[in-house]
Amino acid sequence: MKKSSVKRYQDRRVPFSYALVDLLLPGILLSSMFALFGTGEWKSEYHWMAALSGVFFATCIGVQGGYSRYNERGFAKKLEVTFKTWFLNVFFLLVLLFFYLSKLQFDRWIVSAWVVLTPFFVMFTKVMIQRYSRGFSQAKIQVAVLGRYYEFNELEYAMLEFQGVELTYFSLSDSDDIEHSILKLSPDYLLLNLETPATNKLIKELTHLDLKGIRLIVLHRFMEAFLRKCYIPYDGEDLSYLEKVRPYNPKNYLFKRSIDCVAVLGIGLLCSPLIIYAILKIRLQSPGSILFRQCRVGLGGKNFVALKFRSMHEDAHFDPYTQKEDPRVFPFGNVMRKFRIDELPQLWNVLRGEMHLVGPRTEWDILVEDYEKEIPYYHERHLVRPGISGWAQVCYPYGANLEDARQKLMYDLYYIKHWSVWLELETILRTVVVVLGRKGH
Repeated sequence: MKKSSVKRYQDRRVPFSYALVDLLLPGILLSSMFALFGTGEWKSEYHWMAALSGVFFATCIGVQGGYSRYNERGFAKKLEVTFKTWFLNVFFLLVLLFFYLSKLQFDRWIVSAWVVLTPFFVMFTKVMIQRYSRGFSQAKIQVAVLGRYYEFNELEYAMLEFQGVELTYFSLSDSDDIEHSILKLSPDYLLLNLETPATNKLIKELTHLDLKGIRLIVLHRFMEAFLRKCYIPYDGEDLSYLEKVRPYNPKNYLFKRSIDCVAVLGIGLLCSPLIIYAILKIRLQSPGSILFRQCRVGLGGKNFVALKFRSMHEDAHFDPYTQKEDPRVFPFGNVMRKFRIDELPQLWNVLRGEMHLVGPRTEWDILVEDYEKEIPYYHERHLVRPGISGWAQVCYPYGANLEDARQKLMYDLYYIKHWSVWLELETILRTVVVVLGRKGH
């Protein structure tokens, strides 16, 4: 099945609302900014810019299928389409105004701020619409699941429910006429989750279903499209999950290092008072060393020393996993863990090139040895440098056992396989939400 055939059905009011946002919000935002911060007179140039910006923007988004009832894009792809389309729209708009208006008299600061802020406001408004629409939307994505080879966990069920996906299970042992049973449900997808290889009879029935318009989807495609993680089998029979999991190419690595350097300087300057405050609080509540140094596994499986603010008492007993309300953690240590303040010293590791701002979580070398004994493909995450934050960290709760490590690896491999500047930006935005929501670990 082609990648583009994975579609998410949405309420009719959602794309209509999106079109109104793209058409009206740029003009509303420009007039609001001028009313609040403008010093001159609202001239005809602003009228043309406010009107044409919305028309061009909505038209370009519509041409790309942005108002279809089938929402095929993840959040990162929406970011890419919105930002690229907006800045291209602004470029053509300025060229048009330059040729047709002899004198352009714009407030440069207001127009510059409007150009930068508009795509963020558009994305935020659409996200709010999408969230609200789930409450009144009657359209569901019906998925018939054939077999129970992989059992979805509670988090995965919650994510599917949030997207309006309803799973209906079918077993080969429950019915002799699987084709009739599935056609009776008339699902959008038939998820192949078989415990055993398909028989000739089953293949024949699946072919008939495919010809009758039931879209077949295999497990790893379903998980990447709807759960945004790479499926990893519990046995070694299928190694297709390794497909396209590659290190960053030189261009992508240059993008990531640019993001790293800008972020280190920005976050370092912004958080310098917080860093000083954390040092004083650690000295006050738990005398001893300020920094906690630990050997972590980095690029290519090579070890390096990762830095963190110490959040536990120095004489605490050894346990590789942190538990809820862990007595080893002193009071301000809990605060640092909730808001991830303890990870600020890792900005130095990023600056040294040992880590990225975003990437797979840095793991203790002792734990990695244990994981690789039980998960032979665990080393795949070391194709890239680890990060202070990561896709697995913002999508999955804190891990405390082997199964959690396997689940987080699925998210790490998805991040590596599908990396883009826009997925990077989405991960950073999700990290901010996690930190502000006090869901850090």
